[in-house]
Amino acid sequence: MCPDCFCFTLLKLGAFALSLNGTVIEKPASSESSSLPNSNTEEGTNSTVSNQPEALKAKAFKKVGFVHLGCPKNLVDTETMLGILGQDNHEIVADESEADIVLVNTCAFIESAQQESVRALANLAGQGKELIIAGCLAQKFKGELLDLFPEARAVVGVNDVAKIGEVMQRVEAGERVLATQQDAEYLLEEDDIRRHITVGSFTYLKIAEGCDYRCSFCIIPSMRGSFRSRSIENIVENARELAKRGVTEIILVGQDTTSYGKDIQSSLPELLRALNDVPEITWIRFMYAYPNLVSDELLETIRDCDKVVKYLDCPLQHSHPEILTRMRRPATDLIEFAERARRIIPNVKLRTSFIVGFPGETEEHFQHLRQTIETVGFERLGVFEYSDVDTAHSKTLDGKVSKREIKKRRGELMALQQGIAYAYNQALIGQTIPVLIDHVNEYGVATGRTQWDAPEIDNTVQVKGPTTPGEIINVDITHVTPYDLKGVVSNIQ
Repeated sequence: MCPDCFCFTLLKLGAFALSLNGTVIEKPASSESSSLPNSNTEEGTNSTVSNQPEALKAKAFKKVGFVHLGCPKNLVDTETMLGILGQDNHEIVADESEADIVLVNTCAFIESAQQESVRALANLAGQGKELIIAGCLAQKFKGELLDLFPEARAVVGVNDVAKIGEVMQRVEAGERVLATQQDAEYLLEEDDIRRHITVGSFTYLKIAEGCDYRCSFCIIPSMRGSFRSRSIENIVENARELAKRGVTEIILVGQDTTSYGKDIQSSLPELLRALNDVPEITWIRFMYAYPNLVSDELLETIRDCDKVVKYLDCPLQHSHPEILTRMRRPATDLIEFAERARRIIPNVKLRTSFIVGFPGETEEHFQHLRQTIETVGFERLGVFEYSDVDTAHSKTLDGKVSKREIKKRRGELMALQQGIAYAYNQALIGQTIPVLIDHVNEYGVATGRTQWDAPEIDNTVQVKGPTTPGEIINVDITHVTPYDLKGVVSNIQ
């Protein structure tokens, strides 16, 4: 990507406009002129720091603010970097206005995520904040972000998370640092200290890095590298420590959790059984299963391990073999897939996600997907609108679908799913269900989740009655909507 594509394009009414892949994003003018000049930094393929660091005034950044964007896997990276900085005696502050410098961990998975990341950076830069830009956007665009944001003191890619302490030292010494090595080697280590910013009742635990699949719409492997697993011993010890700190639910994440262990002669079922034997752990959930790796052994392990929630998250992306082939994903009989999961695990709930408007998706393909969703009746489902990503193979494919048609198709599927979800929830009225309490508001109304709901993406349960965050309590369900439940603390505990 040429630097000209990343440039200031307009000066109007005291605001700068930034262009990211042709998308114009407003950057409020800072009340103070930036203390940093534009960067002319260049970097080699495997360089971990800028070859031409600029000479800046040394400055201590005692208070570090943060902005997290993107997926739970990215959240773990954010918390790891904050933990390292905290260990180095930097004060982590939740209020960005109090910060001397702000760490922004960005996302670049799809175009809208890139836009959100740049807007966040532009907003902070407009406030005169100095920045450390980290994450997928940093890995993708590297030194161009130093050119675009004079406020950026460092750009840190996904493979340099563990080097954030060294980066900060160099920043405080007066350098603008570019740490975006291409060779992916980073893997969360046992002695990494995370600063948890998630709700105390649950936390995410990354079990692997990278991905060996090459889905045509995805750029993650090009940034995070090939798949590599942490050891079972390492993960179990981390999980035990998290549970001792009061975390009720451990959520295992990775680009593809079902590939866990293939590089270390282990497996996800073996990991789940090991975690299930840890007394301190209460609930265990894993996300992002790959459909052709969901074996009978894995399903039986979910069934037999009492601490593993009866919930299967498996992003399927599409139902039609022709579209799956264009996506470079395995063709899967989704009806058989769902029947097998439900046969082996009684009362399991299935979560998935689909992409509509993928290049080449005809009305026939779409109707095949619609019929599959109606037949299977997924308990939890999300639908994403396809958008080109500039370095993804899918951008080169023919048969582009108009944005208007893509929105129409998504709306149709979500309307269908709303009815399916509402029917499932109505069947819960009058039942008593264990609910994990996530938080309680000032009026004493608690918000929690059942074992069939992951945080931030699935149903919530509003609970009236005495509760404590982090506890699992029986709740009598009294009212429902398509995506939420209401109930009272049961007399039967």
